[in-house]
Amino acid sequence: MDSNTRDTLDKFASVIRELTDTAGNIAHIEEQKVVAASEKRHQLMDAFIQDEQAQILRLRGLEQRRLRLADSLGWKSLTFRQILEKAGPEEHTLLQPLLLELERQLKRLEQARGNAELIIHTRLQEIQILLAREQGSSYVNTGNMNLSPPARAKLQDKYV
Repeated sequence: MDSNTRDTLDKFASVIRELTDTAGNIAHIEEQKVVAASEKRHQLMDAFIQDEQAQILRLRGLEQRRLRLADSLGWKSLTFRQILEKAGPEEHTLLQPLLLELERQLKRLEQARGNAELIIHTRLQEIQILLAREQGSSYVNTGNMNLSPPARAKLQDKYV
């Protein structure tokens, strides 16, 4: 392997490490959102969302760098598994643990994101129910508001 290819490979490995760290950071933010939402500390969400947006922008930039470097190495449009299959023994030894860790962090991110979406959706339904009660309407489990007055509102207090 010539020095130019080795330099490009080292840069590619460095970008994979940064992608792994960034995916881990985003997963951590998602996990924090789950905790905050489950503890009804909604005031923390704005800061988490801003941090997450910054990390996502970083992730996009890193992904663009990764694609350029992969193209330079002759791996354009290859998946990580295909890259490992095509890579020589030295490249494989360098990249396999990095790509496995990246895959682990991406699965963690996917799990954390799913949990965050579930708890946030649940909290939004709770808020809708509270708002419906305050406005004198009722909430139907299908996620819709019933704007007609509840049945008990039609009853009148009478002594018999």
